Amino acid sequence: MVQPHLTPPVVMDTNVLVAGACRHEASRAYQVLLGVLEGKIPLILTLGIALEYQDVLQRPRVLALTGLTHAQSVDLVDDLIHLSREVQLAFQWRPNLRDETDNKFVDAAIHAGAMIVTYNVADYRGGDVPRHGWIAMTPVEFTTRYPLEP
Repeated sequence: MVQPHLTPPVVMDTNVLVAGACRHEASRAYQVLLGVLEGKIPLILTLGIALEYQDVLQRPRVLALTGLTHAQSVDLVDDLIHLSREVQLAFQWRPNLRDETDNKFVDAAIHAGAMIVTYNVADYRGGDVPRHGWIAMTPVEFTTRYPLEP
């Protein structure tokens, strides 16, 4: 039997993935990552986001920060891919964010009706994002609004 999701689908910004991969139990990013890995939070991915996850987790500085080995970081991204719902982008919104690389997260969120979980909420408040009501929130805001414990 498939477990019902306790939360709406999310697009997890890479900064939340890295913070979660550090595995500090009190960390809200860790709680979000565990929620995804335990099937409580539906994760939305695109190829571009998965490639960014892999690239960032492979950086020597990030490997040292997270304590993951190269193989463990590959396994983590593979697990996220298998647990996620892939979104095929029929078109790109390009909401004119300050950082062009953030647009892929907005594109995925729009196509899936998902919210973005990020530590850089301010990065998603520019361009066309607020006018259309797309939601970005921090891990603290997300886990407060959607408690993961029964």
